[in-house]
Amino acid sequence: MKRNGQITAFYIETLLLIVVFLAIILVLTQVFGLARQQTAAARQLTDAVMLAGNAAEAVSISENCEELLSLLNENGNASARPDASGVTACYDDEKNPDPQGAYRVDVSWRPQKTANGTMISSVILVHHGDAEKPVYRLKTAAFREEGTP
Repeated sequence: MKRNGQITAFYIETLLLIVVFLAIILVLTQVFGLARQQTAAARQLTDAVMLAGNAAEAVSISENCEELLSLLNENGNASARPDASGVTACYDDEKNPDPQGAYRVDVSWRPQKTANGTMISSVILVHHGDAEKPVYRLKTAAFREEGTP
């Protein structure tokens, strides 16, 4: 009878060990899955920051909205807004110009005359996919003195 009890105890211990291993595997699977999602979100944010920075540089050296369009337009990936208040450019996941790209960069162009020149204010929104909420938003401005190129 003692031999039968030992075998039963062995089976119960083995079953409990298997349950513990399964629980550990499930927890680790969830942890790695969440880490992968966060990595993708971080990569998306990093790409959006880089694209917004590039657009801000284009704003800072452009004299007008048409020049901004010519700086951002590569392979037909950019277009001016109908009211000439800014430019929209698209890029693929590798940040290459692509008219059908995953990233959409909306750059506003708002010049304001001052006593000494013109202040160009710009808001840059970077969207990924069809999301309405931008991945990244950047406000920037550039000043042009009167009589300077």
